[in-house]
Amino acid sequence: MIRVVFIGAESTGKSTLVHAVAQARGLPSTGEYVREYVASLDRPLCADDLDPIALGQRAEEDRHGETPLVLHDTNLLSTLVYARHYFGVTQPWLEEALAQRDYAVYLFCQPDIPWVPDPGQRESPEERDRLHAVFDAELRRRGVPTVRIEGDARARLRLALEALDEVSA
Repeated sequence: MIRVVFIGAESTGKSTLVHAVAQARGLPSTGEYVREYVASLDRPLCADDLDPIALGQRAEEDRHGETPLVLHDTNLLSTLVYARHYFGVTQPWLEEALAQRDYAVYLFCQPDIPWVPDPGQRESPEERDRLHAVFDAELRRRGVPTVRIEGDARARLRLALEALDEVSA
């Protein structure tokens, strides 16, 4: 199975791009489980929510079984980044779960598009910039194959499709 991850800080166009690529190529995609989880709460997230979010994300990533190529709107790495950033928590079991997965490429969405508010999901343009730096450092530290996705919607789609062609060739 080839797994392609769309990753980045809040409001960087990940979900929009995943849908566009999936539609353009007729591919299955998985969602960002934390969105569903947050929508089910009547309170702010807390550190106790991290394990259910991670388990839900892992289940979301696995729901297409052995499909040859799947697009992921974020992955377990995002859960790790947010856990450390917002709660100062590390999750050793989650690091192990992430290490057991093989992702062909991370499409790293850049914050060069307008920030759009999403109550309960996003904080601010300034927080997006801070998180972007954290994601950038984490991707570099891990040395995973990464393609920067930037520009307008057309340029982003072109870059994503080119990256997809490269990993599926």
